[in-house]
Amino acid sequence: MELYHALPFFCYLLGKCFKSETEFWVWKLIKIGTVVIATFVLCWLPFLGDIDVSLQVLHRLFPIARGLFEDKVSNLWCTISIAVKLKNHFTPEMLVWVTLVTTLIGLIPSSVHLLLKPTVSNFKLALVNSSLVFFLFSYQVHEKSILIVALPVCLLLPEKTFSCLWFLLLSTFSMLPLLVKDGLLVPFVVSMALFTMLVHYVFEAKAWELPVFKQTLQIKHLGELFNFNTAAFMQAWFYVCMIEMVLLSLLCAVKTPPTRYPDLWPVLISLFSCMHFLGFLLYFHVVQFCNEYLTDKQAIKEKKDN
Repeated sequence: MELYHALPFFCYLLGKCFKSETEFWVWKLIKIGTVVIATFVLCWLPFLGDIDVSLQVLHRLFPIARGLFEDKVSNLWCTISIAVKLKNHFTPEMLVWVTLVTTLIGLIPSSVHLLLKPTVSNFKLALVNSSLVFFLFSYQVHEKSILIVALPVCLLLPEKTFSCLWFLLLSTFSMLPLLVKDGLLVPFVVSMALFTMLVHYVFEAKAWELPVFKQTLQIKHLGELFNFNTAAFMQAWFYVCMIEMVLLSLLCAVKTPPTRYPDLWPVLISLFSCMHFLGFLLYFHVVQFCNEYLTDKQAIKEKKDN
């Protein structure tokens, strides 16, 4: 699963090597590469004695035989399959190649940007973008895989509280059918409420003060489009999203779906969440390229640390 985060680590460390001012970049790259290869060998050492065991580990790491996705996961392929059954039109081998190419294309923008500008703020954003691309476009994705995306989003909570709070609530909501199946509806509701209150009081994320009726939205440059203080329409959509999440949660919990469509609620939740995840993918890419988080003070500090 850490493949979701692997490419940003590679690009960040390689970019740091290229921009190193204290030692020759090749020597720094050799040192990092040696540590990485040694760690890789140590991790695989217990399985290298038996080729069958090694192949079984690879099979577990890349479970191609299990299909394109699990249940009603909120990614692109599950959403498309609502209208077009991909498995009826493509062989598993073709789907593997399609997802591989799509994932690689999605990874290129943020990875190249991080390689050219290897700052800590870009690294955190690239972690989010990389893992979200894997979740939306890769092969054999499970509902719980969204938690791998949520992990780096938590790193951005102090800097972009409103957006990250929105994403984290949505990521938990996307697993609702799985939580209901496991009898975790009450913990789901309680934890969502407690987390929202905790973030509000710790980071002072006043998402409840809707300014859409108080000021006219003025955008002077692209970065301001995603500024919490000025993007009133984003706050308005946040409330719309929360209302829709509550309604879908109530339907999933108390309303039996039609006999003809037994998976109606999970499908609606999957579709709803996927559309928002695609929006967040665009959002975090724009934020990374706008580089909102890197202040002059941080840039000077990172240059000294380099």
